[in-house]
Amino acid sequence: MADPHIKCELDILDKLTVILYRSAFTVAAIIMTIIGSETNAATPFLVMVALLASTTVHIYDKRFRWLIQGAGLFSAIWFIAGLWQPLALGAALFVFSALSIKEYFCFKVKILLLTPLALAGFWFCFVFNAANIGVGFAMVGAALLAFAAFSKWRMPLHFDIGDKSRYQV
Repeated sequence: MADPHIKCELDILDKLTVILYRSAFTVAAIIMTIIGSETNAATPFLVMVALLASTTVHIYDKRFRWLIQGAGLFSAIWFIAGLWQPLALGAALFVFSALSIKEYFCFKVKILLLTPLALAGFWFCFVFNAANIGVGFAMVGAALLAFAAFSKWRMPLHFDIGDKSRYQV
């Protein structure tokens, strides 16, 4: 997990991954505003953005990084294979839930702890065909992801990287 107190030298790949990671939060917020009413049309885009976010996240502990990256990869494979699409969507929502919790632990933005609840609520409404309630959860999820994106874009890029020597391979 990144440490905002440590300012390391960033190379071009570091800068690129941080920008892509932050962009994924931004795009996910936009997609969540659409997905409440157009779930089937927006799901592939959320799956792609989750894969992008999961592959560009900076977390020191490899177990958590692999869990998030595995969920992103699972979401993409499951979607491409044409298997039960709600599970692909659920895995993508799990990625953004886990990343929101990661951001809470890194930067102590407490409201982000509500993101997993909103995204899980949306997913359950989608699976159990409660569209009217699902739209509400989707909008709350979109607002929380937008808040995370806004918070991330206000930070210097080095906040996301932290101490490079602490990353587990």
